[in-house]
Amino acid sequence: MSIQNKHMHRFLTLIGIIAALLVVSVVGAFYDEVVVLKAELEQWQKNNRADFSDIVSRLEDFSAPVFRDVSEDDWYNPYVSSLAEWNIVSGYKDTSGQPTGEFHPGDPVTVAEILKMSLEAAQVEKGGCVQQPANPYAQNHWAGIYVACAEEMGVRLMVPTQQTPLDRSARRAEVLSIIHDAFGIQVLPLFSNYSDTAGHPLEADIAYATVNGVVGGDTDRYGNPTGAFRPDDPVNRAEAAKIIYESLKRQAMNTNIASL
Repeated sequence: MSIQNKHMHRFLTLIGIIAALLVVSVVGAFYDEVVVLKAELEQWQKNNRADFSDIVSRLEDFSAPVFRDVSEDDWYNPYVSSLAEWNIVSGYKDTSGQPTGEFHPGDPVTVAEILKMSLEAAQVEKGGCVQQPANPYAQNHWAGIYVACAEEMGVRLMVPTQQTPLDRSARRAEVLSIIHDAFGIQVLPLFSNYSDTAGHPLEADIAYATVNGVVGGDTDRYGNPTGAFRPDDPVNRAEAAKIIYESLKRQAMNTNIASL
C-alpha cells in the first residue's frame, strides 16, 4: 500500500466499531446512539470474552465539546469533537504555538488543512515520505510534509504539475478527491445527477461520494433538494469535519471488522 500506514486496519477497528454503528442525524440522536453502543459493547465484552475497554472508556467522554467555540447543541459538534478525539483535527494556535481552544467552524477550510485532515484520517505514515515536496507553495510551509506524502501517493490535486496553492480555500469537489486519494479509493466512473456537475473534472468523485452517503446536494429552506451541488464553492471547517467523519464511517462499514 506504498506509504499507507500498515496500522490502518487497527485504527479502523477502534473508530470503525464506533463510527460504523452510529447513524448521525441530529446531535441528540448521536448521543443517544453513543449510550446504546456503550451498553452493547459492554454486554458483548461480557458474553464473548472480548476486550473493548479502551473503546468504552473513550465513549464515556464522547459528548463533551472540545473547543470553546463549538457548543454541545451545534449540529457539527459530534463530527468536530469526534475528529478531535481521534487527533484528526486540531484547533487554532497563537503566534507562540499554543492552542487557543478555538476551532473556527465557519472559516473556509484551506487546501493545506483538508490535506492534513485527510492524511491523518487515513493514518498515512509521514515518516516514509520524502522531506522536500515539489510544489513550490509547500516550501517552508507547515503542511510541507503532507504535500510530500500526497505527491508520493499520487493525490491528484497535489501532482507536481498542478502546483496548487495551499492557503486558498478548498473547493467542494476538491475536498472529495483529496479524501478519496488519501484513502486509496478507486473511484468508479460514475455520472452525478446534479444540475451543475455534468462534465466537471471531478464529477465521478462527486457521484461516488453521493452514492455512499458522504455528501448530498443543496436543499432549500424547507429541506427540499434543489438539484445543485456547487462543486467549486468553498467548504467551511465544520462541513469538512462532517465529510471526513462520514468518509471514515463508510470506510469502516466496508471493512470486515470481524476479520481484523
